[in-house]
Amino acid sequence: MEFVRNYQKTAIIFDDKEYSYEEVIRCSKYYSKLLDIQKEDRVIIFMENRPELLYSFFGTMEKEGTSIFLDATFTGEELVYYLEDSESKYIFTSKKNQKEVEKALELIGKKIDVLIVDEITGKYEGNEVFIKAPSPDNVTLMLYTSGTTGNPKGVMLTYDNILVNIEGLDKYKMYQPTDRVLGLLPMHHIFPLLGAGIVTISKGATIVFLKEVSSQAMMDALQKYKITFIIGVPRLWEMLHKKIMEKINGSKVVHTLFKICEKAQNKNLSKKIFKKVHENFGGNIRFFVSGGSKLNPQVARDFLTLGIDVCEGYGMTETAPMITFTPINEVVPGSAGKILPGVEVKIAEDGEICARGRNVMKGYFRKPEATAEMIDSEGWIHTGDLGEFKGEYLFVTGRKKEMIVLSNGKNINPVDIEQWIMDRTDLVQEVVITEYQGRLTAVIYPNFQKVLEDGISNIIETFKYQIIDKYNAEAPGYRKILDIKIVKTEFPKTKLGKYRRFMINDMLEEKVQENIQVEEPDFEEYRAIKENISKLKGIPVTPGAHLELDLGLDSLDVVELLAFIESSYGLKIDEQTLIENATVEKLAEYVRNEGTKTKGKKVNWSEYLAKENHVNLPKSCTVSKVIKTVLKLPLTFYVKSKKSGLENIPGKEPVLFVGNHQSFLDAFLFNNAVPNSILEKTYYMAKVEHFKSSMMKSMADNGNILLLDINKNLGETLQAAASVLKKGNNMVIFPEGTRSKNGKVGNFKKSFAILAKETGVSVVPFGIKGAFEAYPPSAKCPKAGNTEIKFFPKIETAGLTYDEIVEK
Repeated sequence: MEFVRNYQKTAIIFDDKEYSYEEVIRCSKYYSKLLDIQKEDRVIIFMENRPELLYSFFGTMEKEGTSIFLDATFTGEELVYYLEDSESKYIFTSKKNQKEVEKALELIGKKIDVLIVDEITGKYEGNEVFIKAPSPDNVTLMLYTSGTTGNPKGVMLTYDNILVNIEGLDKYKMYQPTDRVLGLLPMHHIFPLLGAGIVTISKGATIVFLKEVSSQAMMDALQKYKITFIIGVPRLWEMLHKKIMEKINGSKVVHTLFKICEKAQNKNLSKKIFKKVHENFGGNIRFFVSGGSKLNPQVARDFLTLGIDVCEGYGMTETAPMITFTPINEVVPGSAGKILPGVEVKIAEDGEICARGRNVMKGYFRKPEATAEMIDSEGWIHTGDLGEFKGEYLFVTGRKKEMIVLSNGKNINPVDIEQWIMDRTDLVQEVVITEYQGRLTAVIYPNFQKVLEDGISNIIETFKYQIIDKYNAEAPGYRKILDIKIVKTEFPKTKLGKYRRFMINDMLEEKVQENIQVEEPDFEEYRAIKENISKLKGIPVTPGAHLELDLGLDSLDVVELLAFIESSYGLKIDEQTLIENATVEKLAEYVRNEGTKTKGKKVNWSEYLAKENHVNLPKSCTVSKVIKTVLKLPLTFYVKSKKSGLENIPGKEPVLFVGNHQSFLDAFLFNNAVPNSILEKTYYMAKVEHFKSSMMKSMADNGNILLLDINKNLGETLQAAASVLKKGNNMVIFPEGTRSKNGKVGNFKKSFAILAKETGVSVVPFGIKGAFEAYPPSAKCPKAGNTEIKFFPKIETAGLTYDEIVEK
């Protein structure tokens, strides 16, 4: 039986050279003659994507041997395990990888025949111009699992495992002899090896291998070689989707046309309207193929709107690889497709996807116990994935091992939350939801380019208020995100782009080792800024430390730092400059180049707060009074509010009210407690993120609410607050900077102490009890309970330092 025959056309294109089917067959058969092997003897193929990789495979197939494809980026040390575990007789490799092979062989002290493909020049000269198929039960391939737990295992795949995949694709005529498939992914994975390599050649189509894998090389190949489909992982499609949608959303006309096509769902219309997009892909694309992990459904939907099918498949190395796939013209975004013909699929009681059929591996090489754990006595392979069927279509909903089980027994699928976040912002490059230190935590790798473009100087607070708080407002209590961690590097991933989730918590735990010697810059500005930050935060400071992400400077800390720089060097630094110089060393270099040393190193807060500012003060407190009246009954009979210490509120002199921040109820409890005569001249500070709509802005303007932007003008806002106090008004500040996460009082920022001391006003502390229990962060609305607000005797600030005021 023929597996590859001479189609009398080009089989492979590589490095601008075309290789005919006859040449591929003759070279493969010559490679076969170099092998002295018996049935299922193992041959390692260790090289980059190139024609010789397939010659090695087909040559081994001719002898009914077993091909083992290994990652071409392995080092000699990494190769050792695979050489010893597989007990291979030969290694096909390239000049590029020869040294690593030699290193590995030296380490194991064994001799294995090594065939350097760059040095093989002969060709088969006989008349039998085809590659014959092995017997169905022959172990044709052995591919190693990634080995996230324990050592990697060799997955034994028979020729019949491969054949059932090919037959399933044939049913829907997915491959045509006229196809030209772009081989981007490394062939040591079954998904690209089968989809872009083996099936393509078996069906008489053409593979285009890239000598250098880059986005530019890919776009050039699409144009030059008239590619008809590409096999890729979700990250590729998400990257392309992002670039396309940025251009579409950048034009009102094009965006309107996109919305029209979205409703019409007519592929021919979409192809005409978005002809330019299709031309950018070479003008010949029939469809894209996505696999390796789940694709964002919105990406699939938007490509459909553009007139391009993204056909998803689902499976694993152990199923060679497909369990389900999506036929062309039958795309259902979010779905992994229909069951492969010849395969059974069931959803177990716990939601796990199980499969049985001709696609299931023979087993793990010399690991019967591991095989028995994977394939039960009835032949069902347990995938470890969770899913459900909607009609004929399978939807993969998560991974059993990735499910987060909380202490209360509730299960959380992190992928659902991650998808929610990614669908609603372009500020996030990658996000993983994990349980870290007992809290459901969002670990975020930002899109730093977008952060820069949007002028965001306070990354953590921006993510909290613009993204996480919006999610928490919709989520049930047990699914709320209670913490955010920002990382400066991408998450660890497999070669196919899947997150290595088990490594995320370790990534968060990593610290800079004390014995690492950091070369410190030797100039005065760096030393002064380093000393200022060290005192400000009480932590070690290194040159490359990011002001926010590494050192934890929040908005108020930044104001203090910039005030120090302005006072010491006569240099006023704006938000954009700070964004562009966000590490200690970069900021110090900027100050050295642009600043002039002036009065000394002590900030003159009195002068700073006395400066003119352009922040518009609210007009009235009408809204506050109305809300106070509306909430009087609920705060009397539902969230029962007890108030005391009112005699400590001065009647005429301006004061700074300072209290603990337990919940969203706090401001309402304060309003309800104080008389209207005090309310009329009392101002609040609030984040602009909560008052974005015109209605909310109007409420702030008529509710004595002074809005501050966490990414700019914070210094000006403090100056405006000082102006409020100097004009005989009161201010309310919650100096923890954010609501309590556990009901306990957090550290007070000293900005309130600076304001009070430099404007000469007294501080009236107030304490709130019960508000956290009545309206915790996990709740969507307050519940009945008892709350209390108590005002304490005022603190005179004269003669006290800022730190002493904070301590009192």
